[in-house]
Amino acid sequence: MTIRFSWRQIAGIAALIVATLVNLPLFGLTSRSRLAVVPPGTPDVGLALSRLVFHLAFTFFFIELNRRVLTRKSYAARFGLLGWYALNFLLFLVLTGLFVILVVPWYPERPILVITTSYFRSFFVWVTALLLANFLTVLQQNRTIQLENELLKQQNLQAQLDTLRAQLNPHFLFNSLNALSSLIREGGPKSQQYLAKLSQVLRYSLQVQQQSLVPFAEEMQFTSAYSFLLTIRFGDNLRIDNQLPADGPWKIPPMSLQLLIENAVKHNIVSSSRPLTISLATDTAHEYIIVRNVYQPKPEPADGMGSGLSNLDSRFRLLTSKSIQLSRTDGEFIVQLPIIPAI
Repeated sequence: MTIRFSWRQIAGIAALIVATLVNLPLFGLTSRSRLAVVPPGTPDVGLALSRLVFHLAFTFFFIELNRRVLTRKSYAARFGLLGWYALNFLLFLVLTGLFVILVVPWYPERPILVITTSYFRSFFVWVTALLLANFLTVLQQNRTIQLENELLKQQNLQAQLDTLRAQLNPHFLFNSLNALSSLIREGGPKSQQYLAKLSQVLRYSLQVQQQSLVPFAEEMQFTSAYSFLLTIRFGDNLRIDNQLPADGPWKIPPMSLQLLIENAVKHNIVSSSRPLTISLATDTAHEYIIVRNVYQPKPEPADGMGSGLSNLDSRFRLLTSKSIQLSRTDGEFIVQLPIIPAI
C-alpha cells in the first residue's frame, strides 16, 4: 500500500528533522551546563528544549509560508522576489528577537550567549527552511504539471474516441436505412418484428454515444438484433453463426461486432449461388473474440473500404494498448478482437 503525505505533513516532517539536527549539539552539552534558577547539579535542559520547540515551529512556519507564497507567486504584484526574501529576513529577525526576549530572563547571567547562539542557530534554520520551501515548491509545481498533462491526455483520448465514434455512426445509420427501405419494398409478415429490432438497434446506438466501453451482455443483445435485421434482409443467402456467450464477463467498445458483421456483408458477395457465412466465437484461452467470414470479395471494392477496421483498431489501441489482429486466407477473412475483462 502506497502512503502519500500532504504537503503540510511533509513540511512538518522536514521541520522536525531540521530542528532536531540543529539542536543535537546543544543536548550534548546539557550535562555540563547549569540553570541559574535551580539548584546546582540540575542539567540545563530548559534552554535546549525551548530552542527545539522554537526551531520546530520556526522551520514549519517558514517552509509553509514560502511554499504557499512561491507556489501562488503572491509576491509578484507587491514585492518582487528579492523584496519577498527581504521580508523573510525581517520576519526571521523579529521572530528570533521575540524568542530571545522570552528566554533571556531565565538566564540573566549570560544574555549575550543566549542572544548570539539563538540568532546564529536560527539563521541556519531559516536558510534551510527557505531551501526546503523552494524544493517543495518545485516538486509541487512538477506534480501539478504532471496531473495537468494526464488530464490533457485523458481529454485527448476521449476526443479521439468521440471522433472515431462519429465516423462509425453515420455508416451504421446509412446501412440500417437501406435495410429498412429494402424490407418495406419486399413486405412480409415479419415487418413488425423487424421494426422492433430496428428500434432496439437505433436506441442502443444512441445510448452508447458517450461510452468508451459497454458490458459484453449489452453488446450481444444489440448484435443479435442487428443480425436479425440482416438475416431478414438477405434470407438464406446470409448465415450468422454466433457462438459467443450471451453473458460473457467482459467489456467491449460499443458496436464493434456490428461493424465487423457489417463490413463482411458490405465487402463480400452475398447471393444464392455464393451464400455468405459469418461466425463469431472466442479462442480456447478466452483472450480474443474471433470473427471470421467466407472470403468472397465483390469484383469492385465498396466505398470506404478499410476505414471501419482502421477506426476499430484505433479504438482498441487507445483503450487497451492492443491492436486487433487481421488475417486472410484463400477462403476466409479473420478478425481477432482483444477481450477486455470487466474487472
